[in-house]
Amino acid sequence: MIEVRLYANLAPAGRPLPHLANGAAGFEIEARSGLTVKDLVAEAAIPAADVAVVLINHGRGSLDSPLGDGDRLGLFPAVSGG
Repeated sequence: MIEVRLYANLAPAGRPLPHLANGAAGFEIEARSGLTVKDLVAEAAIPAADVAVVLINHGRGSLDSPLGDGDRLGLFPAVSGG
């Protein structure tokens, strides 16, 4: 199983994850051979252009990164402020 956490304006593509204290949204998906972040993003109907930061198990990843059973994936949009 892969746990996917969605942040900021990506959150509506998921559902609230009650076990997370910060109320992040996301979902779980079965791991399968050859699955990449790009595949998962497409299946979740999230435009790939909206994903600016990919974290896999607390390390940087990319849309082309492979995913495996037990991975925790965080997806973040571009963030700006001032």
